Amino acid sequence: MSSVTSALRECHRLRVHLRNLQAEIDRGPRVLRAHQDDLEAARQTHKDHHDSITKLKLKQREDEGTLKQTENRLAKLEDQLSGMGVQKEYDAKQSEITQAKTKKGELEDAILSTIMELEEKTGAVPVVEQAWAQAQADFKQFQVDAAERLEGMKADQEVCTADLARTEATLPPDVKKTYDNIVKTKGPDSFAAAKARVCQGCRTTMTEAQFTALRGGEFRTCNSCGRMQYPVE
Repeated sequence: MSSVTSALRECHRLRVHLRNLQAEIDRGPRVLRAHQDDLEAARQTHKDHHDSITKLKLKQREDEGTLKQTENRLAKLEDQLSGMGVQKEYDAKQSEITQAKTKKGELEDAILSTIMELEEKTGAVPVVEQAWAQAQADFKQFQVDAAERLEGMKADQEVCTADLARTEATLPPDVKKTYDNIVKTKGPDSFAAAKARVCQGCRTTMTEAQFTALRGGEFRTCNSCGRMQYPVE
């Protein structure tokens, strides 16, 4: 393969690689935001769990206070009942006692349910703490890995940019002028391999004479897509 076609092939490889590197670098902030969102979700889950425990404890205290008031009222109503002689008043007081007992039972059930839920959530605290600690550790490790990866990609970028400049400098002046014009508009898509007389960029077939000339080192662009071509087996 001639020096020109070899250079075009290498320029193609380097420009595609540089484009992919830049795409990965540009993707970095979006990936970071996704990990930050995951960390925030884990933080919120951790906070919600502890907040729910605090609310349950508050509810238990409030219900226990209301229960005590209801029990005091019930005892008072039962004391009043013993001194009543009028049936109508007796029945009315009995109705109040029934309502107080119903409320007392509902409060006792609610307190028991709260206690059971508190025990469940308190028992789950170690797991919640472990999950939060793991989320923080994962994010910290991601930051370290991302920084190392970015440093590596930027170093690779510098090396490839220098290699590209050296390779482009080997192109003859007349080829370089056409090369620059095409690259200016098409970038990494300025090139196409030609295999078995077929342009791999647009799938157009060239003549046998054109393919032979290309394999012989002639600089040419595809008649259909305008890409600079190089032959491959």
